[in-house]
Amino acid sequence: MKKKIFPTIFIALFFLAGLSLLLYPFVSNQWNNYRQSRLISNYDTALSEQEASGGVDYAAAWEQANAYNEALLPSILPDSFAVAAASGEDSEEHQEYMSCLNLLGDGMMGYVEVPKIDIRVPIFHTTEENVLEQAAGHLEGSSLPVGGENTHAVISAHRGLPSASLFTDLDKLEEGDHFLLYILDDILCYEVDQILVVEPDETQSLAVQEGQDLVTLLTCTPYGVNSHRLLVRGHRVAYEPEVIGEESQTPLAGVSLHTNYLLWVLVGLAVTAGFVVLLYVMDRKRHRISQTQGQESRGGEPQTPEAPEQESGGHDRES
Repeated sequence: MKKKIFPTIFIALFFLAGLSLLLYPFVSNQWNNYRQSRLISNYDTALSEQEASGGVDYAAAWEQANAYNEALLPSILPDSFAVAAASGEDSEEHQEYMSCLNLLGDGMMGYVEVPKIDIRVPIFHTTEENVLEQAAGHLEGSSLPVGGENTHAVISAHRGLPSASLFTDLDKLEEGDHFLLYILDDILCYEVDQILVVEPDETQSLAVQEGQDLVTLLTCTPYGVNSHRLLVRGHRVAYEPEVIGEESQTPLAGVSLHTNYLLWVLVGLAVTAGFVVLLYVMDRKRHRISQTQGQESRGGEPQTPEAPEQESGGHDRES
């Protein structure tokens, strides 16, 4: 009896372990997407409520952000994913940076939407790891994402995290596509005009260009290797909802082998189920072979010869 129970327990444990591993990216990504949508919803709701009660001064916030951008000194920006800081956390410059576009006091300055790949990701101050694990971060030292001439904002997010999709599908964008920045009470639209793959220390293309209003979305590449940086740059254009609506309905929107976690779960379940069935069939086959060998062993044992039958009439007597 025990010999039958142990294979069954092993198969069940193997199946549960495989199912847990397969479901982790899917469940974690769904939870992170839910959390991001809640952050965005809360951001919009809180700003609307403060605006209705007169508790927010958009004009002052825009003025502060524009003044910060004008005061920025030209500098070579660090790699977004490097452990580097242009200024200490206690410095006056850093404190001024953290106070800009931070009306709710949680560090969220807005959110980015890329219709073609169907993502909306919150944007927080800095590119520290605790930010990039769950959202996009603004690269400190680059222009704040408020638009205007002589500005170049850099928004960074991870690619290929098992717990969040973020910028995983950023490589699907092409020149002419659009992305949106929702900042304070405005929507800033940018059209992709340059896509580069560079070394991590090649940040010259992130510099401000005379008279230009630019934003670069930055992530790691190639997928799963992350040895280089993918830079998707856009220049400011008029926001036309009908154009954005058309991009969100393209065949590529929301479709990706990297981020379609449910597809991989189903494939993994099919493979796991097939393996479990194979183990079951092999176990049954071994059981039948064992039974056959047992029967053959019993059939080959020497049998006790039967006693000769005695004639009822006895032996003939001699006359």
